[in-house]
Amino acid sequence: MSQNYACPNCGFVGKPRRYTKGSLGWEIVLWVLGILPGLFYSVWRISTRYEGCPKCQYPYIVPEDSPEGQEIFKKQPASS
Repeated sequence: MSQNYACPNCGFVGKPRRYTKGSLGWEIVLWVLGILPGLFYSVWRISTRYEGCPKCQYPYIVPEDSPEGQEIFKKQPASS
């Protein structure tokens, strides 16, 4: 992702960060306890990954060049 994104929640403009729900520690514990619980948890964690705001972790960021992204960009203070 080379394009900047804007967060409608906090107004952050920049590169998003990838987030994975759940816990790696719990995933390891479940794999040690059995293949089926570990497998289900791993699939769930992979399926819930998202690109979010690095400032507030909001999952619904928009491209900076979209109409909503342009509105957020206009609200940013001018940098000196």
